[in-house]
Amino acid sequence: MTGPAFEHPEFLELLGALREGRITREQFSRLDRWLADDPAMRRCYVEYMLLCAELRRYHGSPKPSEEVPTGPDWNIDIESAGKPEDSAANRVDAMLDEIIEQDRRTESRLSAEEARHQEETRKETIRKVAEAALERYREQERVRQEQLAYRQYLARRRQLAVGGAAVAILLILAALPWLTRSTVGPVDSPVSPAPAPVPVVAQIARSSDARWLDSELSTLPGTQFRPSSISLTQGFVELACDGGTSVLLQAPVAVRLETGERLFLERGTLSVRIGEDSDGFIVRTPTGTVVDYGTAFGVLVGSRGETEAIVYEGKVGLRSGSDPVRAVTSMILTEGQAGVVEEGGRLAAKAFEPGRVVRSMPETPGFGIPGMRMDLADIVAGGNGFGTGGPNAGIDPSTGLQVAPVQQDRVGSGQYWPVSWNRLVDGVFVPSRGMAQMVSSEGHRFAECPTTNNIFYLDITNMIGTGLEPQRLDGCDYGTRDRPGILMHANLGITFDLRAIRQSSPGARVARFRSGFGVSESGTDRPCNADFWVLVDGQVRFSRLKVREKGLAGRVDMELTDQDRFLTLVTTDGGDKDTSLPSGRATDSDWCVFAEPCIELATAQGLRQDAEASKPSVDRIMSGR
Repeated sequence: MTGPAFEHPEFLELLGALREGRITREQFSRLDRWLADDPAMRRCYVEYMLLCAELRRYHGSPKPSEEVPTGPDWNIDIESAGKPEDSAANRVDAMLDEIIEQDRRTESRLSAEEARHQEETRKETIRKVAEAALERYREQERVRQEQLAYRQYLARRRQLAVGGAAVAILLILAALPWLTRSTVGPVDSPVSPAPAPVPVVAQIARSSDARWLDSELSTLPGTQFRPSSISLTQGFVELACDGGTSVLLQAPVAVRLETGERLFLERGTLSVRIGEDSDGFIVRTPTGTVVDYGTAFGVLVGSRGETEAIVYEGKVGLRSGSDPVRAVTSMILTEGQAGVVEEGGRLAAKAFEPGRVVRSMPETPGFGIPGMRMDLADIVAGGNGFGTGGPNAGIDPSTGLQVAPVQQDRVGSGQYWPVSWNRLVDGVFVPSRGMAQMVSSEGHRFAECPTTNNIFYLDITNMIGTGLEPQRLDGCDYGTRDRPGILMHANLGITFDLRAIRQSSPGARVARFRSGFGVSESGTDRPCNADFWVLVDGQVRFSRLKVREKGLAGRVDMELTDQDRFLTLVTTDGGDKDTSLPSGRATDSDWCVFAEPCIELATAQGLRQDAEASKPSVDRIMSGR
């Protein structure tokens, strides 16, 4: 036996006294404290007792028949020290056997607990290793996907290089007889083979209200395109690319078709859906590249060249720079995410706005036509002005939140509320009691705002899918996709952001605001009295006051300049006094409607110049020459 016991002879004397049955109460208390305070002494104690037990078994000492109590209930009778030695020794022997047995049970329990601890530690280690392996696999898969896109891009470049070299050789062979012709007399030159035709990279699958900037191009289904630049100024064109990908162009848009698996988006908006047999698709832009990994996504290029990608299904790689291989920075976007490459090449995440891009060709033409006019009623429902707005949508003028429209009298707050969830709507408000009402986020004020009762009955809505009946003006129902309307039951105000509208249609110019207006004939059979206002940057551009006759009261047609920032539509209650009758509100029966409200668009000069520069290639587009 080794250890610290030899440094304390007193400890060995106490053990000997315990073994021989002559230990006193004071000695036992001192031994008990020693064992409680020092783990090393407890190990020495166990070794000592085990050694004593082995010696007793070796010499054949008999066990006492009587059981000796142990533990905290065990007390030593000091007087028994004077009794015969055999009796004390026998009791100690029995006690020693019991202690040895308890030590063995304790050791067994500790071994089991240690085994469980080791098993839990092993499981935790395995879990951490598995998680680390999964992360390594994910990173390897991302790198593999990027390398795969790179190899496909290089393969296509090699194909183009080989094809270009073949064409160059054919041209040299065709010109060689002319270069070597003798001046002595004419020499019959062999007939050179015709150059290989330029491959078709896409063809029109469908179109709607489409018009190319170059009027010589057809918009009929089946029209084929070879590598070239094309500019769509109006409507939609769906292209079926040679690689199996479907591309929907939304005017105004300018693209350069490069191959069946790649195009260059100069400006505008398009959406892409990858076919089952497609090997992928790449959209290059002036500032970035969108590499598809089997998805449906949209791409927008703004007037300053910034590139935005919106992922509807699967995932894409968004990279800075127009070279799909030599990207400075990149990020992976998955379903429900959006990102942007800014003008300086910096990548950033963007809020996912599914209504920014038209994803599929409309089954029937709608009122909003890309490149021609934007439907403001669709924008009220969260759309992009071309039919992407959702059903049962309205804007609460007392909060600015998107809500399902509610018919209930409510009191306005007198504040101007920004509409942060809709980039094309700046804000909403309830015209207040003769105050200089704020009507824009930049502080423009409606100085001519009349005194109202500050009550509104219904949220601002386009009525589609809300359960409200279409509102009738002069026998025509408004509140459908082909005949839209904004229902603004007095007192309500809404401001559209013209700068954001311009940015949403790069290549188009905001030219005019047009709309009919009147009090609905289908609201109630009670009398009405309402005012209609149209403001630009807080200044009244149009007003019609005290409209007491239901039906179409008139039309608004006003020019908008490039400097105009905000367009505001307002309806007020006509100045009637509230009464105590159930229908005594000043707003009663003032079901005001803006019928077919729209922003007329015109082709921007920049897009027209781009098309003129690419016009010589039109014949090549159609014929392959």
